[in-house]
Amino acid sequence: MSAAVQGLSRLQIAVRTVAVASIITFFNDNIVSLQMITGRSMQPALNPDSNRLWRDVVLMDRCVQGDLSTWRLKRGDIVAFVSPFEPERVVIKRIIGLPHDCVVPRTNSQAFVRIPKGHCWVEGDESFHSNDSNTFGPLPMALIKSRAIAPIWPPSRVGARLAGISDLNKKRVYVNGTTPLR
Repeated sequence: MSAAVQGLSRLQIAVRTVAVASIITFFNDNIVSLQMITGRSMQPALNPDSNRLWRDVVLMDRCVQGDLSTWRLKRGDIVAFVSPFEPERVVIKRIIGLPHDCVVPRTNSQAFVRIPKGHCWVEGDESFHSNDSNTFGPLPMALIKSRAIAPIWPPSRVGARLAGISDLNKKRVYVNGTTPLR
């Protein structure tokens, strides 16, 4: 009798383990996840330690994928997305412009780009180390996988503010193509 009870408890443990693993996987894939940030393109907002002793680990909101991206994302949000050039890479940048906005690219101050429906304009905070919309143009919002909430590592960076769009970049964005962003 005790062998049957012991067998039942092993089965219960196995079922509970599978259930917990399924819930954690669902939560990580669809609700929130953690992402280690590499590179310098988002300095000083992310990885401000230029000697690379620490890399930021950021809590990411995954509820911005698909149709949710059109109303959950705003200018100034830092987002992770699939690279348009290297689909196996996930890149992190800041949203500068949304659909119907006009943006003056960093590479050509005499022109502007109107962002089409379903797209956004993303840039790294450190322009000298960033491969962003100035290189590949407006980003399809379908490529966005998550939005940064806050750094959780290293301990000195827990809850650090991920500042919005700089004043310099605000001068390059025209909301709905007409009104300067303030």
